Order: sequence, then C-alpha cells, then structure tokens
Amino acid sequence: MTRPTVLIIDDDELVHQTLAPILSASYVVRASLNGEDGLAECRSAPPDVVLLDVMLPQMSGMAVLRALKESRPDLPVIVMTAYAEVHTAVTAIKLGAADYLQKPLDAQAILRDLVQIVARSARRSVAVDASVIGASSALKRVWRLVERFGPTDLPILIQGETGTGKGLIAEAIHRLSKRAQGPFVAIDCATIPAELAESELFGYEDGAFTGAGKKKRGRVAFADRGTLFLDEIGTLALGTQAKLLTLLEQQAFAPLGARTSQPLHLDARFISATNVPLHRAAEQGTFRADLFHRLNGVSIELPPLREREADIELLSRHFVDQFGRAHGKSALDISDAAMELLRRYPWPGNVRELQRVLSVAVVLAGDTIRPDDLPDRLRASPAAPDPTGDACGAADDSILPPAFDGKLNLREIKEWAGREAQKRVIMELQTRGHISQQELARMLGVDPKTLRSRLKEISAANTGRPAASSGSHWSLR
Repeated sequence: MTRPTVLIIDDDELVHQTLAPILSASYVVRASLNGEDGLAECRSAPPDVVLLDVMLPQMSGMAVLRALKESRPDLPVIVMTAYAEVHTAVTAIKLGAADYLQKPLDAQAILRDLVQIVARSARRSVAVDASVIGASSALKRVWRLVERFGPTDLPILIQGETGTGKGLIAEAIHRLSKRAQGPFVAIDCATIPAELAESELFGYEDGAFTGAGKKKRGRVAFADRGTLFLDEIGTLALGTQAKLLTLLEQQAFAPLGARTSQPLHLDARFISATNVPLHRAAEQGTFRADLFHRLNGVSIELPPLREREADIELLSRHFVDQFGRAHGKSALDISDAAMELLRRYPWPGNVRELQRVLSVAVVLAGDTIRPDDLPDRLRASPAAPDPTGDACGAADDSILPPAFDGKLNLREIKEWAGREAQKRVIMELQTRGHISQQELARMLGVDPKTLRSRLKEISAANTGRPAASSGSHWSLR
C-alpha cells in the first residue's frame, strides 16, 4: 500500500530534522522552508496532509492556509503554533484547519493526529463512493454539511422522502466522525410496536412486567462510544419521546423496572431521520417540541431525485455497472431512448426505486438496456406521475374534469373523481417495487382482464392516443 505523504512547511530546519526521522517510518515526508515553496509543492505533487507553521517569513502561515483552502478545500492542514499564539490557531480552525499543535512539538501527539486525519480522509472518499452519488448542486450542499459537521458531536436531524438515502448519509457522518471506530447502531423506530418501544430501546430488569423473566439490555446501550441513529423518529409515542429527551439531555437512562436510582450512562452521538416535517408535528402536538429542538442541532435536507435531474444519468450508469458486473455483463450500456425515460420519470420512490428498476433491467437486457427492459410505468407517458401532484402527470393541479364547460353536474364530477382516484392508486402501487399485473389485480380485488383494460385506458390518457375500448365509465367495483 502506498504510504501517505506529509508536507512540513516550517522555516525552522530543526523542526524538519526532528520530525522527519519519526514520521518517515509511516509516511513519505517532504519539506518546505517557506510558504511560497510549500504552495508550489502542493501544486506540483499534492500531499495527503500538511503540517504548517503559523509564523513564517514573507508569506505568513495564515496566508498559506487561505491559499491552500482556496485551491484544495479538502486538503487536511494541521497548524503548528507557540502557546502564545493559540488565539491565532483558533482563527486557523475557523479558516478550515483540521487541527493545531502547540510548540514545543510532541512527536507522539503528531503521530496520533496524523493517523486520525489520514484515516478520516480515507473514510470520506469511501463515504462518497458508497453512499449518495451525484454532482448536482442540491447534493453538493448536502455533502458540504456532512463534511463540515460529521467530525463534530452535534446531534443531526436528516429529513427527506423515503428512498432518498437518509440511512446512507447517517453512516457517512459516522465514518467521518471521531467515533468512527465505535459502533454504528441504527434503529428503525417505525418497525417497533408502540407498546414495546420503551423496553426495546432502553431495556428492562427481570420482573419489570409480565413475561420479563430475565433482564434485557436496551438497544440504545449498544451505541456507547459510537453513534445512535434513530430512523423514522417521528413514529415514536409521546411517552417514549419523553424518555429519549432525558437521554439526550443527561446522557443517561434507566431500564424499565430499575430498582436503583443510579441511571446507566451512554456516551453516544445522536443522528435521527424522518420523512415527515417534524416541525409541523411539533406544532400539532404529535411530537415534543423540546425534543425536536434537541435533535435539530444541525438539519440536513435530502433532495428528492426529481430535483436532482443532473444525477439521474450518473446514478443509472453506476447501478448498471454494479449490477452488470454481478451478472457477468460488465460491458452493458443504456440506450439514449431508455436514458430519456429514466430522466423524465419523477421517481416517487427516489434512488431506491431507481436502483430496483435497474436491477431488473440488467437481467432482462441483452448488451444494451432499451425501453422494453424498463417497467411499463416509465413508458406510460412523457410526463410520468408526480407524487406531489397529479399521479398521471397532469401539467397543473386542477381538480376539474378536462372537459369542463362551465356547467357542474355533481354526479358526473363524482364519477370522474372516482376514476381519477383509481388511477392514482394504481400508479402509486406500481411504483412500490416490481408488482406483476396479477398481483396488482389481487390487491385491488378485480380480475386481471379488468385491470388490463384499466391500464390501457390510463396509458391512452397519458399519451393522448384513444383507448382500444371505451373505459369512460369503468371503475374498480
């Protein structure tokens, strides 16, 4: 494995003579005696870490730091300063320095710092590759927040629609944190029955309730010295929320049936996620406002895929490459027509839905993924269903029938509205995974032939073509 490179920028030759022998066992060490030479070194052969003295002749260390952060914002820089210059070091941290060390230098402290910073940089690369992929401005904003607040211990609230990658972002934050070597404990609160939530999260003593034959350790306890990720936190009951608030405020909790007033301590970083606006739930009284404010130390909003059009092709090719290699189709391509369908579909299931669609398309395709390898719903219309508006891709939010002539007939409106509701139900069910027409017919309580007739009518309405048979009064009854 290639050793990381450390560039020392310091005008004191004794510093170089002292540090080089110590660091060279694990790092490639390069040296510059002034800021100008150091910047030139970074341009010609970028190092992995820079050790930068604050007090430099001609070009100051702070000026060098600013220049480095402008050209290489991701480059870790450790500033070195005398004790009297600690206030300058604080300013350096605000400018983006990874850390600061006081002179006289402690070689072991430097080694510890380098190990952590190089490992953190490596984890950052892995996190970007393995988590949410994209180059859109919306996703770049997310990653700026992740990289800025990941190394801190601040609680983070991740908000976004289902399938946008909230869990992946939480894992990336953990890998960038100082707790990366500790456990990452993810708990999906939506899967825990309300009556069991408190005992599952916080554990219980033997005899705490009927059936509690022996004590059980709560799931939150496994996150000690690591990260606790509470997904879909908005589903927790108010009573459980109260106990969670105590845990956040006191870093301590008591299992059910505890016979002592001595609580159990938990040293963990808190990340939570929700697909519903928690501030509205707090306003409505279904979520504790004080807990919301404690969790919302930093808020990260994940954009839905329909707002990341620039990322759809990048994600699609990534998934095709990934699934293609798994199925022995490493040279698999996507046709322009198929890519156009992928780009214009609004993906109500977000990245997760795109991933499912392409996992099946890879199996169906020959040497190229074509429109016929994609689900019917992607080919149904140029304007595919939008979960925030008309499920059939209508251009506006009107609730009036298309043929409205200024006269209202309540019975006709009722029939039309019923058909529109049926269309929305069918389209939404189709987006939730790869459901066969037979299975969809069973879910809707109709025979497959009736369902096929309705699907043809929906497709005709979307494309503007006449349906094969009239379905104007057809319904799922």
